[in-house]
Amino acid sequence: MDLGNSTYICLDIPEPHYSRVRDIREAHCDRLDNFPIEMTIAGSSGVGAIKSHHVWEDVEAKLVEFCRRRPPIVTEFAGVVRFPSTDIFVLSMRDPSPFQAIHEALQHAGFEFEDSRFPFFPHVSLRMSGPLSEKDINQLFSLRLKGEFTMDTLSLYQMRRTDDGEKVVRVWEHRLEGG
Repeated sequence: MDLGNSTYICLDIPEPHYSRVRDIREAHCDRLDNFPIEMTIAGSSGVGAIKSHHVWEDVEAKLVEFCRRRPPIVTEFAGVVRFPSTDIFVLSMRDPSPFQAIHEALQHAGFEFEDSRFPFFPHVSLRMSGPLSEKDINQLFSLRLKGEFTMDTLSLYQMRRTDDGEKVVRVWEHRLEGG
């Protein structure tokens, strides 16, 4: 794999929450139509993408070992948060500590990351940009996605050029297997 493309480490959101988040995005944001339904653990906040100078086979071996030691995360969403001075709305997590722990552990997995100017905040993006009415804002803040779910797949995503333009695609995945 070419790590020259920015490579993000994510936890995938399972069904039925996957479809529920997708429906919210379709109703409120056309900018996220080519983005997967996931939580970015490394790549956008806290630390940046995996540094491109690494040899993929070395990174993969370290990620496989990392996944073998990390248990799946049972979690649930909390409320909707709006990032200050933006039109970015996200779902926060009821308990952010397991995600903070996995984010911290990845920084000691044996490969380096680019810098990020934002602190790590575990979330799932709902909306990125564009004009909003007061009604839209109130509707977003009133959203609640109830129910526990298990995040058990660590994935790598990259922006790739496809026949349909640029798209974020999964390029690797592994189950979290720790107990």
